[in-house]
Amino acid sequence: MASVRQAEAGMLRAPGFRWWHGIIIGLMLSYVPGSLLVAGVLLLPLVALKLFDPNADGQRLMIVLFYVGAVMVRPLHEAWAANGDWETCIAQITQPVTLALDWLAAGAAWLVAEASAIGGRLWNAEVARRERKSIEKRIAYLQKEWMSSDDDTPAT
Repeated sequence: MASVRQAEAGMLRAPGFRWWHGIIIGLMLSYVPGSLLVAGVLLLPLVALKLFDPNADGQRLMIVLFYVGAVMVRPLHEAWAANGDWETCIAQITQPVTLALDWLAAGAAWLVAEASAIGGRLWNAEVARRERKSIEKRIAYLQKEWMSSDDDTPAT
């Protein structure tokens, strides 16, 4: 039993890849290889983001997947309508407009994710600044109140 665990620990595996993903990809490859080719080519920006951006967490990848998925609807619909015909699928992935939209969608999603992260940080900094200013005013008021009460007491 220990040797199986050691063998599993030594195996190289893609992060997040499960055994049932392989079954699904194998079924799709045998049933609709053309549509899988279209989906694979149009998902390349997502793979590139995962490879080249070390900060690409699940949330950022989901944003990019949403934008890229919007671009994939028409090509996948046409590939599915043609029953995965190779000529139709190759025509879909060789259209420059589709490929440009695909990569621009990934770029737009990345830009939206970065801008929203920066906007969130700026918003939180502004809230913290206002809270700090309010606390400083309260401290100044209390210091003034307590210091003035010390001056008013007669010496005994």
